[in-house]
Amino acid sequence: MKKIFLILVLASSWAFGENHPENKTDNPAPLITEIPTPYWEFVDIIGLLTTDEIIEILGEPAKKIDIKMKSSKEVIASTWYYHNLNTDEGGKYFPTTELDIIDGFVEEVVFMNDVDEKSVIEGQKYEIKKPDTLF
Repeated sequence: MKKIFLILVLASSWAFGENHPENKTDNPAPLITEIPTPYWEFVDIIGLLTTDEIIEILGEPAKKIDIKMKSSKEVIASTWYYHNLNTDEGGKYFPTTELDIIDGFVEEVVFMNDVDEKSVIEGQKYEIKKPDTLF
């Protein structure tokens, strides 16, 4: 009788397990789903994101310049330009925000009051501080 009971328990466990597939996700939910507009908050957050995450949140940049190795044509750095993305202390938008990207992460941010990316006028630059660990 004990053997029959054991067989029934094992069979029901096996059958029950087949009806409930595991809910596995390939990509966990991102920790950051939006980027703040004030420049001082933007600088603190943007260095934590990969370029794919930035595009997912902000969309494609208005202009993108890739710097490639001459020998291999491999992209070693990029400069991305977004317009009207960040605000100053008074709530006024900077016409252009430049993101300088190396190895898939933002290394430097420049807030420019000139819309023309070709100008040589310096904007306010901020080097991105990288955390030693995220947790």
